[in-house]
Amino acid sequence: MAKLSVPHIQNRLKQECLVNEDSKLLLTVSGGMDSMVMLDVILKAGYSCEVAHCNFNLRGSESDSDARLVKEECDRRNVVYHEKSFDTKGYAAQNGISIEMAARDLRYEWFYSLLEERTLDVIVTAHHGDDAIETFFLNLVRGTGVKGLSGMKAVNGKVVRPLLNCSRADIEKYCDENKLAYRHDSSNDEVKYLRNKVRHEIIPLFKEINPSFFSTMEGNLKRLSEVENLLEDEVRRVRKDFVVEEQGRVLIPIVKISEHPQQSFALFELLRPYGFNSNVIGDIIKSISGIPGKQFYSPTHRLIRDRYNFILFENRDMSDDEIYINSGVSSIDNPISLRINMFSKADDYSFSKDPVVAHFDADMVDFPLVLRRWRQGDHFRPLGMNGFKKLSDFFIDQKLSIADKEDVWLLLSGDDIVWVVGMRIDDRYKISNHTKNIVEVKFVKKL
Repeated sequence: MAKLSVPHIQNRLKQECLVNEDSKLLLTVSGGMDSMVMLDVILKAGYSCEVAHCNFNLRGSESDSDARLVKEECDRRNVVYHEKSFDTKGYAAQNGISIEMAARDLRYEWFYSLLEERTLDVIVTAHHGDDAIETFFLNLVRGTGVKGLSGMKAVNGKVVRPLLNCSRADIEKYCDENKLAYRHDSSNDEVKYLRNKVRHEIIPLFKEINPSFFSTMEGNLKRLSEVENLLEDEVRRVRKDFVVEEQGRVLIPIVKISEHPQQSFALFELLRPYGFNSNVIGDIIKSISGIPGKQFYSPTHRLIRDRYNFILFENRDMSDDEIYINSGVSSIDNPISLRINMFSKADDYSFSKDPVVAHFDADMVDFPLVLRRWRQGDHFRPLGMNGFKKLSDFFIDQKLSIADKEDVWLLLSGDDIVWVVGMRIDDRYKISNHTKNIVEVKFVKKL
């Protein structure tokens, strides 16, 4: 059976892509040779299909001509046609990403919305074997793990790729034999794009060295995929044994990473989902033998090397804003949730032993109260002490991690810290025998 034929694609869709004969497919058709061949062979295979075409407005009249060809072909074959126009350059500039990444984000967001709106089953793309090989080299340069090197998958969620074991030569042959019309995207010839540089300058050198380069790489990618499956079992075990999630943070014990025989691999696979690349992982590994406090960043997360753990959490705004709480306010919910109440001291009043409930002598407290984060140099008189203590020293006594200290909020009356929220009040503001009225503040939850 030819690699690109109706029976072959029927078998690929069923066996590799797990697509049933009665499934409804959304074909992503650009108008280029690959997607026009995909449209022809899948329609001949008898599947129920609709077509989605993206106009990224990057090539002027050429983009409009692409859309016109795809629509005319769909009209001729009586296929439902969807088209959407995008301001790709504007989206890329607004989000600080490349044109290629912008186009990818825009099209897949639209494809998934079409799936839901039209009650379709899967998105079908025309990625083929040469695309998978190019992706291997791109990921090799970018420094991805084995997952990135194992190439594209025939199934990735709702996206299926039935042409993955077909070469570009197979597609060109099918196109010629079936006399299919298609559009040539001139941007595919521009080597300013990394993928095109790989396609037009690097891979031809390998083909010159090895005329069977495509089949060789096909075998390599298959074996790498098998290795990936084996490694995934180990990653799942490591994630289960090493990772603890609590209060929006991820904790990874340093001693366990140190003892793992492949600590770089283990840490890379644990942190890869959070956007950390291999270069940063190398620096994190070096920090194991260093002193606590080192911080590392990905585009979305921050990791702190604490005394006993790597602590990971999402990047967040660490602004130094002060929130004012006026007299009569009974609650606030941002940046943390507090409930405020005032009442007269009863004869049977008993001191609160709950660290999330603070009681103050109302006559000692001046409104508005101020809520803010702690700062270097802050000090207060912890309940039960006669002298003042720096907050930094208090945190050491409390054995707070670096991440814990960043979560600390202070409640102030004037310039005085009256409460390290959820931990300790200031001794000067405690309830005494002379107290007549009490201000109660409850720390409900951290947002």
